[in-house]
Formats: sequence, structure tokens, C-alpha cells
Amino acid sequence: MPGFGFSEAQEMYRREVRNFAQKELAPTAKQRAKSDFVPPEILKKLASFGFTGMALPAEYGGQPLDWVSQGIVIEELAKVDFGSSTISGIAGGVAAFVLKGGSDEMKREWLPKFARGEKVASLAVTEPDAGSDAASIKTRARREGDYYILEGEKGPITMGMQSDVVMVFAKTDPDAGARGVTCFMVPVDLPGVKRSKMNHTGWKPTGAASLVLDRVKLPVKYRMGEEGKGFYMVMNEFDIYRIILSLSAMAMAQASIEEAIRYAQQRQAFGQTLSAFEGIAFKIAHHATLVEAGRMLCYRTLWLKDQKQKHTKESSMAKLICPQIALNAIHDCLLIHGHIGYSTEAPYEQRMRDTIGFEIADGTAEIMKTVLVREILGPDFLPY
Repeated sequence: MPGFGFSEAQEMYRREVRNFAQKELAPTAKQRAKSDFVPPEILKKLASFGFTGMALPAEYGGQPLDWVSQGIVIEELAKVDFGSSTISGIAGGVAAFVLKGGSDEMKREWLPKFARGEKVASLAVTEPDAGSDAASIKTRARREGDYYILEGEKGPITMGMQSDVVMVFAKTDPDAGARGVTCFMVPVDLPGVKRSKMNHTGWKPTGAASLVLDRVKLPVKYRMGEEGKGFYMVMNEFDIYRIILSLSAMAMAQASIEEAIRYAQQRQAFGQTLSAFEGIAFKIAHHATLVEAGRMLCYRTLWLKDQKQKHTKESSMAKLICPQIALNAIHDCLLIHGHIGYSTEAPYEQRMRDTIGFEIADGTAEIMKTVLVREILGPDFLPY
């Protein structure tokens, strides 16, 4: 695989992002982990460093980066502050939909606001009765002249309580299955849009929401792309969303392992440090190996994306293993710290709750295996 690896410029950029995270995010990250949103002042800081415009062209105020460098940002932010890494990743994902399907007018109106951190957007695919089977969504969009009438319920929506606009996927042709799904940008202040907070076990700063659309009258200009193309738009983006989540999980595991190493090298028991005992040292070595393997799979996938090569298989592999690798590593790091690690004052309970969310979001392990069966064995081996 010629050319795979971090360039000198990327390593320098990693140091810059890490310094930002330690200086601007770390001092108050513990309090924010218990909050229900990303504070506006943090959003402005992220925007000032270009982290909310990584996927946007300069003409819209973005500071475009290659995909490996975007992964570096997500990884370094997630080590310190999961909410900040999530909002940066979502900003890039939503920008892709506007770039692909939005009119020139919509791009000029919204993309600079996303890049400056003035507006927050989110993605609404999942419904109470449609998660992994995204083609079976029930939300409807009916054309009436220059408007669409939207009706249905979406949720959970990551960053939904903080969003100014939501990318809603709805059926414009209920009988066409996946070919009947269309994407719309829906401002949350329109009449008929109602949202409510969803209390999740983890992911607290991401402000998950349920969105009810009660005969929402939406101008046609807010349609993203052609009718019937929405399902394929979002499926194409899931490969990247899954890597963002996987890298975030690896980052939390890395932070936990680094803390466990420091603790094990300082804590004395039976006349020596914990790190001198094989039972502790072997655990650290085991988890460090798996986390490094997960990281490299994530970065190889981003490298393939930069090379404009197919990467669905690698993305699904990463999403399959990285959340479980992270959960196991964080669990053992908690145990290495003993009762101190079990305290709510330590970060491990929060990281474990967040990591469980990675196992669900954007495709469960079972869905990843289904995708991999198709990629490895071919379409004849699908279980449906």
C-alpha cells in the first residue's frame, strides 16, 4: 500500500490540534460531559480553528482538509471532549449533503454559517419504527405546488436539540421503497416542527432529540437533490460517518490506556508498582495492541477515501470491531484503577456509556456483518 502513513505536515497538524484540545477543551471537558449541549463559546472556538468547516470549500468559508487529516481532528478532539468531536464530524457530514444536493442559493445561505459555527445542523434518518432498515421510513413529503407538506416523526437525532436545521429523509413515493426517499433541509423554527429531548444513557453533550413534523409546509428550494435520491445520498455518506464514530471510540480507549499506564507506574502494591505485575502489564499490552490495530484500520479507510478508492468493506470492518475494542479496553482501565476508577469522579463510566452508543449508531454489529457478507461473498449471500 504505497504512500500510506502520516506525512510530516499531518504529524505537525496533529500536534496543533492536540495543543488546542488540551488548552481550550480539557479544562472544562469534565463539566461539559454531563451537559446536554455544546456551549456556543466552545462552538466558536472550534469554528475559529476550522474544525466546523473541514469538508467545505474555501469559497464558503471552509478550511478544507484531506480525509486523513479530518480523522486526526476527530481523534484528538475525542480524546478530550466527545461533544466537540461529534459536532465537528456532523458539520462535515451535513455539509456534504448541501454540497451535493443544494442549490447555489442554499449553499451561499447556509454553508458559511456552518463554517463559522453560527448555525448547527443534524441528520434525521432514524425513526421509532425504522433504524437499520432505513428504506422503511414512514415520514412523508407530499408535493403541493411550490411546497412540500411533511408529516412524520424522527428520532433519535444526534445534536437535535441544538440544531437550527435538520436534514430530514422522507418518502416522496411511499410505494417505491428506497427509490422513494428524498432529502430535505428543514429549519426547526418552521410552524409544525416540534422537538423534545431524548434521555440517553450516554452521549449527553450531543443533545439527542425526537422531531415531530405536523403538516410542515416546506418550500421546494429546501429539497436536497432530486426526488427519490435521498436514500443513496445517505448510504454513500455512512461509510465516513462510521469511521468518525470508530475513531472517536479508539480515541477514548487511547486516553484511558494512557491514564492506566501512568496510574500503574505510580501506584504501589506489595512493595512494587502495579506495572510490575503481569496481570496488569499484560492487560495494557493487549488493549494497546488492539486499539492500535483499530486506529490503523480507520486511517487506512480514510486513506482509501483520499485515493478515491472503494472503502465500504474497510469502513464496515472498523465499525464492527472498534466499539467493542474500546469498550473492553476502557472497562479494564477502570478495573486497573480499582475503586477510584469506579467513582463518578473518574471518566471511565462516562466513556463506557458513550462507547455503548457507538455500538448502535449508524449500524449495529449485525448490520456491519451483513454489509461485509455482501462485500466479501457477493450479493447472493445476503440473508434477505
